[in-house]
Amino acid sequence: MSHPSQDPRLSALEVLLLGGGLALFLALLYTLQAVLHPLLIAIAAVILLWPLRTQRAVRALMFSGGFLLLFWLLSQLQWVLLPFVIAYLLAYLSNPAVDWLARRLHVPRWVSALAVTAGVIGIVVAIALLLVPSILSQLVTLLQQLLDSMRYLRRWLYESPWMDRLAEVLPVDRQAILQQLTTFIEQQLQKLTGNLPDLLTTLAQSLGSVVGAITTIATFPVLLFYTLKDYPKLRDALIGLFPQHNGRKDYLVHASTVVGNYLRGQLLISAIGAVNVSVALLLLNFPFALLIGLLAGILNLVPNLGAVLTNIIAVAVALLFGDPPLLDAVLVTAVLLGQGLLEASVLSPNILSYQVGLHPVLILLSLFVFGYFLGALGLLVAVPTTAVLVGFYQSYRAAVQQAQTVSETTVTDG
Repeated sequence: MSHPSQDPRLSALEVLLLGGGLALFLALLYTLQAVLHPLLIAIAAVILLWPLRTQRAVRALMFSGGFLLLFWLLSQLQWVLLPFVIAYLLAYLSNPAVDWLARRLHVPRWVSALAVTAGVIGIVVAIALLLVPSILSQLVTLLQQLLDSMRYLRRWLYESPWMDRLAEVLPVDRQAILQQLTTFIEQQLQKLTGNLPDLLTTLAQSLGSVVGAITTIATFPVLLFYTLKDYPKLRDALIGLFPQHNGRKDYLVHASTVVGNYLRGQLLISAIGAVNVSVALLLLNFPFALLIGLLAGILNLVPNLGAVLTNIIAVAVALLFGDPPLLDAVLVTAVLLGQGLLEASVLSPNILSYQVGLHPVLILLSLFVFGYFLGALGLLVAVPTTAVLVGFYQSYRAAVQQAQTVSETTVTDG
């Protein structure tokens, strides 16, 4: 018995009812907007769109909504997830040391992971106890001297005869200029004095409470240990989320290894640069030597632009607080240029060539080529991109040679 075919088109009454229901639904959303939660909106959207999920446009809409919901969840849980992200990054960078200790000492992975965890925590504690107090002391002194310099500038503007001479030469309102400059200086003073308390308040609110911060710090070594111990499993789980290439995923392992080696090499170069600059400036009795050295190491991670910013800040500090200013400016410029030359000619080619397995000449060539076409971004991605491309070429060449060997063996046997 045949069933009568249903008309897929909606009748006028159904269209009217659908429109009325949609209007009432929107009115309900408007009424509840003060108490609506993104999760509730997501659930309502899924219920509404689920019957139409076979449509391509609806699937795209649901995928976009799911992506936005995931982004919202990550933004809400950023401070909860931050220790896990830091632990994974440290495990990512420290995993070769764990593997090396396990092979060298013939011990289980958990033993080498425990040793590396103790080493990492020891380095962090040593830096916190030995360097952080000195750096904070220099930072406070720098801020105080900046405040004093701005107060001196304001007083100089009122008392300097140059303002009178300027008023005689140019048709300017001396009082208006002084008032504008004074207002600007007062605003900068207020920013300098107000930013630090605001920053501390924001950090306190973000951490939630002192107890929460202490708990996070106390449990972080345990989190790092388990992340190091099970890093291969975690890495394989993440790789499983990516698509295959010709039925293989080893390209991801190779890319991860290359990028990790590059980051380790770059961090080592930055650390050496920070130590060199700090020691040289301390020997020269340069003001705020530790701050300038730390700044040089951090900004060294940003190619070219970091070196320019470091030089500008260091010269400004020398001119403001040096004794004598011009000599200190020349000395700090010479130190930074010498460190840059050492890094470009010795450290980067040799350390990065060892870490990523590239010849120093190829590294320099990649820096020139990528820098020419992409600028600062090219300098940042030149070495890891070149290493990945070389690795892909080597894998392809090995696969071709293996296929030729198998083919020749088959022909010979035949």
